[in-house]
Amino acid sequence: MITIVTGKINEGKTTALKLMYHEDKKGDGFIAIKKMDGTNVHSFLATKLSTKEQKVLMLHKNYYSESFISTGKIGPYLINLFTLSWVEKSIEKMIKKKVEPIYLDEIGALELDGHGYDRILNKIIEANLDLIVTTRSDLLEKIKEHYNLKDVKVIEVSR
Repeated sequence: MITIVTGKINEGKTTALKLMYHEDKKGDGFIAIKKMDGTNVHSFLATKLSTKEQKVLMLHKNYYSESFISTGKIGPYLINLFTLSWVEKSIEKMIKKKVEPIYLDEIGALELDGHGYDRILNKIIEANLDLIVTTRSDLLEKIKEHYNLKDVKVIEVSR
């Protein structure tokens, strides 16, 4: 079963995903925690749910000091190649162990262009494992079409 948690920007999709994990107490995966510098977004930390281990996934360009190899850019954010690789390798292990559900936050424009979590998301779908992902509500139909998702459960969140 594929479940998509959807809502607008800053509506609580990540929080809902985290709560689902803690309530069900099974599976594993990653959420993206927003790190602030005052009122400015500094970065997004990929956080493994089972261990709470965190690594910088995306860093606002204003804070970038060539501290990592950037694999791309979405808006003003640079994507950390090392963290993306860590997430992918961790999820590949989950797939091998048939961990269910796998949580993944967030699928968006980057993945629709074949970047970010696109490759690992396809692997999870091919493995036919239970999956819970987040996406913005304005991208929901495009995500369903892009990944050929037919029988999905959609959970709408709002504040």
